[in-house]
Amino acid sequence: AVCNQMKQLHHVSNLYYTPQQGQLAAWLCENSCADKAFFCNSGAESNEAAIKLARRHASNRGITDPVIITAEQSFHGRTLATVTATAQPKYHKGFTYGGEMVRGFQ
Repeated sequence: AVCNQMKQLHHVSNLYYTPQQGQLAAWLCENSCADKAFFCNSGAESNEAAIKLARRHASNRGITDPVIITAEQSFHGRTLATVTATAQPKYHKGFTYGGEMVRGFQ
């Protein structure tokens, strides 16, 4: 199965549409409560999108200082926001601004 797929298509950036991606999006929407699907190229991109989505959701409801709760001893990624969410000070060293990381995580 893997060999057959590799002969057809093995990776395409999300910049481009593929019929298979469209079919998967339709299936996901039909089998969930969602009416849209968002595909990412990496875990970092998906975590950043989730953070943005949570903040937009809060903003749409008039919440000006939303807090995203994260797990201790976790690892959420290598972007600045996800390093902040990681809640492990050893990963924060060298990335603070005025002694702070990205606000809004607890």
